[in-house]
Amino acid sequence: MIPRLYTSQCFDFPRLLKQKIPRGGIFICVSFSLIIWFGSCLPLYVICAAPLQKQTTEEPSVAPLKGGPCPCQNPPETSKEANSVPPKADCDCPDIKAPENSKASSEQENKGPANDQKTTETELEKALQEYKTQIARVAATSSGSKGNGLLHQTKDYHGNFFEYLRNDAFDALPHQVRQANGTKSILRRNQFGFNLTGPLRIPWLYRGDGKTFFSVTYEGTREKIARPLLSNIPTALQRSGNFSDLVDNAGEPVTIYDPATTRPNPDFDPSQPVSLSNLEYLRDPFPGNVIPPERIDPVALRAAAYYPLPNTNVGPFLRNNFFVNSAETNTPNGTVWKLDHNIGKRHKFSWNGRFSNGLDGPAPVFDNIANPGTPPRRVRSRSTSFGETFNVSPTVVNQFNAYASYSALVNEAVDPSANYAQDLGLNGVRPGAFPRFDLTSYVDIGAQPGSLVRYQIANYVLSDGLSIRYKKHNLKMDFYGYWGQVNTFRPRNPSGRFSFSGLLTSLPGINNTGNSFAQFLLGLASRAEQSIVLDPSYFRSEQYQLTISDEYQLTPNFTWNFSLGLQVDTPRSEKFNRQSSLNLKLINPANQRPGALIFAGRDGRPRTFAPTQANWEPATSWALNPWGSRKTVIRGSYALSFASFPLYPTDFGTLGFNASPLLVSSNDQLLPAATLGLGFPQDFTPPPDLRPTAANDIKAEYFEPLGILPYEQSWRLEVERDLPADFVVRLAYQGERGVHQYIGDGIELNPLSPEVLSFRDQLNDLDFNLSLRPYPQFRGISPGYGYPVGSSFLHRGNLRVEKRFSHGLNFSLSYFFSKSIDNLLGGASPQNSNDLKAEKSLNPYDIRHQVSINYLYEFPLGEGRAFLNQGGWLQGLVAGWSLSGVAVFRSGTPVILTPLFNNTGHVAEALRVNVVPGVDPHVPHASAFQWFNPAAFDQPPDFTLGNGPRTEPTLRNPGAQNFDMSLTKRIPVPEDWTLELIMEAFNSFNHANLNNPDGLIGSKTNPNLNAGRIIGSSGGRVVQLGLRFSF
Repeated sequence: MIPRLYTSQCFDFPRLLKQKIPRGGIFICVSFSLIIWFGSCLPLYVICAAPLQKQTTEEPSVAPLKGGPCPCQNPPETSKEANSVPPKADCDCPDIKAPENSKASSEQENKGPANDQKTTETELEKALQEYKTQIARVAATSSGSKGNGLLHQTKDYHGNFFEYLRNDAFDALPHQVRQANGTKSILRRNQFGFNLTGPLRIPWLYRGDGKTFFSVTYEGTREKIARPLLSNIPTALQRSGNFSDLVDNAGEPVTIYDPATTRPNPDFDPSQPVSLSNLEYLRDPFPGNVIPPERIDPVALRAAAYYPLPNTNVGPFLRNNFFVNSAETNTPNGTVWKLDHNIGKRHKFSWNGRFSNGLDGPAPVFDNIANPGTPPRRVRSRSTSFGETFNVSPTVVNQFNAYASYSALVNEAVDPSANYAQDLGLNGVRPGAFPRFDLTSYVDIGAQPGSLVRYQIANYVLSDGLSIRYKKHNLKMDFYGYWGQVNTFRPRNPSGRFSFSGLLTSLPGINNTGNSFAQFLLGLASRAEQSIVLDPSYFRSEQYQLTISDEYQLTPNFTWNFSLGLQVDTPRSEKFNRQSSLNLKLINPANQRPGALIFAGRDGRPRTFAPTQANWEPATSWALNPWGSRKTVIRGSYALSFASFPLYPTDFGTLGFNASPLLVSSNDQLLPAATLGLGFPQDFTPPPDLRPTAANDIKAEYFEPLGILPYEQSWRLEVERDLPADFVVRLAYQGERGVHQYIGDGIELNPLSPEVLSFRDQLNDLDFNLSLRPYPQFRGISPGYGYPVGSSFLHRGNLRVEKRFSHGLNFSLSYFFSKSIDNLLGGASPQNSNDLKAEKSLNPYDIRHQVSINYLYEFPLGEGRAFLNQGGWLQGLVAGWSLSGVAVFRSGTPVILTPLFNNTGHVAEALRVNVVPGVDPHVPHASAFQWFNPAAFDQPPDFTLGNGPRTEPTLRNPGAQNFDMSLTKRIPVPEDWTLELIMEAFNSFNHANLNNPDGLIGSKTNPNLNAGRIIGSSGGRVVQLGLRFSF
């Protein structure tokens, strides 16, 4: 037998019983699942139930309705749990990645590792994943207890040692590296460990044969893998102040202007729009497009020295001139301990503990202290659980479980006492990190926001489930209690953040002039901010759930289940009441307008900003064997489920106790917000500041006061049919509707109405701009991550044909069709926060079609097989070989288009393109040279909104295909030992998948010649060698 899942089911079990045995305590369906493996021993369960209530399928999570990642994407290089289950080799879930934005499109940043790495899955993990899917298809409801299964009881000791190796010497050079003229892409991966399982025996003290069993597993990984990045940095001429080589997206020269020469135009006609012939302000260009050395800010000059020099010329023009393929490191270690103990036949106890730690070192963008990437992070995790199963009687079972977990993260390479700002000559900011400088269209300089983060997360769970079998009813009552704690210290911009738009070196009101790096060299920031966090925050949250269900067998062919749950959620509180939020009705003393800051637990207010929520969660499901046939099963289900209040490690909602000073230019085309050489102004009140005006003149933070929780309705219909020759076919449909979904933190609650666009260039004046907003005392209002105004719809179909294992062959073919529509933004901004209906479109991650093929074939050679079965050395050489693999073909995600310029006076947070009527966006025989027709879209005129959708409904990015294969040789050795040699090839045929096309759309006068074209591809074959010894 090979390592895989073996399942046997028996329906209408009483027919097989002897007549003298009563039927009252016997389940109608018995499902026995046996996992055979050469590796770690994990719990073996015998589960018996009827149809599925909340089914788990292997279908792709096309659009996570609540913003979560694909549930199977948890590779050990990102997960710090030693026993983390890596992505399924046959996972049907699409890659979840951020939508393209203008900067990403121009830089063609690669989204994955240079070697297109995939994480290997052991045979045990494959079996466990298949086992969970099979159990989900049989089980009608999930028990309130969390995993009380017992270890496989045996009198012998079993275990294994394993080693998996990867080295780029065996791999193909990734396509994206070769296209950037790279010659090497580092990949070193060593995954190793052991497992030992058996009865617990302590010499001279205890012998647990037949009663007490243990399992201990260790796994470690040492990994170094290249992460490619292709982007834009200033040229050698530009960093000296010489911009004679500066060109736009059409290759035309771009002029930079001297902001010191700005003056009103006496001939300006205010009744006409600003144009080259009707300028409101005059400004002289720098002679020769060169900034004189004496005008370069000394702080900017020192910071610019941390930029590396361009090292490639992918283009077009001077774009994509910097390629880095530095290595990411990962060194996790983890152990898993399990202990099971039986007391007679009625009590079963289980305990398990998981302990892991490691250092995650993300790939640096710069090899110096100004690296704009994520710093190395030290992570650790601990968890333990205790469970008891008590068989009260043959028809009554109670399961109790207690669980606790702890995890912590600390950025490792950060010295809180280091004062990099002082080394640059930058005053007025706090030490600890390298100041951040954001430059439009270039790689940024300095520490990533949140680089000083450290947090601890603790979860505590108690659950109890009582199951009573009475005649044809299986009654269940489940209780679940959760207590969450997050202790976090997270200053977003600890040593200051300075932004440079380039508008101060432009001709005011005229697009395609000026440059952000030129403005940076002058030291003139358009925006400046910093975060002052004095103390950590100690956030708390609770959830309780009580569920009652009845599984009723109406007839031998029909089973029905109904459950009703009550879920109680408490909003986030803080241990010391250090929370704040805006009250949009409270009068602000500064201007006597509505909108002022309030504080939790003060002035008679409660400790939370929303009431505790109690919601009912009904669910029903059924299973039918029509016409008395055991070969056909029809299943259906419906469920209503609510989300809980989010609990994240963040500093959101702590204004007043912490401070976020913000400086914004009074007119970002005319005046700077701050000058680097003069430092960060100190004219702000340091924390703590518990006045109702503490959020004035900054971006305020707001908790939705009603505490509305997102909820989701899901329904499913499935037909499964057994066919001759061990074939099974399944046809399924699933629908989901999300209501009051968290829309994301990009929405603005203090927006400008599009009606004010008629004021045109006057909107660039900050005071005038703020006076038109609903709450002029605030620069903006953020609802954070918990604003429940989103909605979503998902329709998904699946056709699966599977051949069960026989004659050495097992394979399955699955086809998925899906359509996901929503207005969820994630971290992106809408075009108009007053009109969220306009954001309704295809989800940016929507994958319409997907086909996956999984197969396993044992070669018919050797003892007990059809060929070469006569013994001898030849049989030993050819026997025990098997070939397995997965092939995936999927369509692309929707194309996202972005205008080259956004000149709307801060009305549109994220401007859309205009759709040109009557022009077909498609091109015949689409290729990398021209993927779509950019003439079908246009840059909206100044001070107008675009009419295009958030995602294009008829344009798709390139699809992807991938082939993974594994060749295994099993070598039996004496005493029931087994040695396995494994060779795996990910992207076996070294197929290149095209990158997404450039989605920046210019105007007719300032076009982007690269619009609709694809720069490069990605992917590369990765080979892994494995050795596993089992005993």
